Amino acid sequence: MSLALKKTVPESKKHKKTLSIFVAGIGAVGGTLLKQITGLKHSSFDLDIIGICNSRFVRWYPSKKELNISSEIQKDTETNWDEITKKLIARSDDNIIFVDATGSKTVAEIYSELLKHGIHIATPSKRANSLSQHYFDELIQSSKKGRSHYRFETAVGAGLPIISTLKTLLNSGDEITKISGVASGTMTFLFTQLQNGTPFSEAVRKAKAGGYSEPDPRNDLSGEDVARKFLILARTCGYQFERNQIRVDTLVPEKLIELSSQEFLERLPDYDSHWKSRNAQAMVNNRKLRYVGEFTPEGISVGVKEVKADSPLANLKGTDNLLQIYTRRYADSPIVVQGPGAGKEVTAAGVLGDIIDIGELV
Repeated sequence: MSLALKKTVPESKKHKKTLSIFVAGIGAVGGTLLKQITGLKHSSFDLDIIGICNSRFVRWYPSKKELNISSEIQKDTETNWDEITKKLIARSDDNIIFVDATGSKTVAEIYSELLKHGIHIATPSKRANSLSQHYFDELIQSSKKGRSHYRFETAVGAGLPIISTLKTLLNSGDEITKISGVASGTMTFLFTQLQNGTPFSEAVRKAKAGGYSEPDPRNDLSGEDVARKFLILARTCGYQFERNQIRVDTLVPEKLIELSSQEFLERLPDYDSHWKSRNAQAMVNNRKLRYVGEFTPEGISVGVKEVKADSPLANLKGTDNLLQIYTRRYADSPIVVQGPGAGKEVTAAGVLGDIIDIGELV
């Protein structure tokens, strides 16, 4: 009598955990994330997209075809954040993870309610954590109250492990004393283009066309993006700061602030000579221009600096970020985190990593 061999199925593959995902914002990062989720074959999790939305409409329970081909997405109802919040809370026992890829203040203001009711959040958006210190503290407390998990790794450095590195250091009893460096892939791109002889206005257009900058580049050039990132870093380290305490060097000429985005781009060449001269002066000093941020317990500042030509910051290329983390234990030689700090693929992948991390905790 012969015995048929049976294939043994690993226990982990028998019972996959389902994570229910709602994605708010289906543009560059959100749309890329949807494609990464549908293409993911994970040994422990099934990721079920229960809803997607943008500022205009909501689509509940979209098909795989809709997720892979954005033009196929069917509109269900108009976006109503009160209704979305209620519907998600009603299903809070289903391991729901809310992904906010909108950058919207309105969306950021519903985080506390979601977290309080057990809805987990993963977001690349900086808005919620850069509102008032009181609201930041409320989010942390709401997540504890709702036994929910709140992940925002990609809010600083896209897919780079900056927030998680800080938390690991803090959890081990270390104390962060200073963080400095370049935290904007857009700014790295602009200043490397400038030093290669590209007029500043053309570099801005290239950044916009390549998807490195916001649709309105002034959102990057204002320094607000970097200011928010350093505010988040400081608060993550346990320090209390408000946005109005940060000194910010803006690259947006005062006369161009109120113009439309198109008018701004048309007028920007008027300022090319200023940046050409400033770049030339830095080169005479054997230095390079970089947009640098620095946080210490005494304060936060962000702005254009001349850095030594042989320094790590001067050698940044593409959209790289580089942050140096000084602590009580790493006082003389800092921890350095470096890599691409912009781009929809790396940012979406970082959010997906946060989703999986949450899945392993629920």
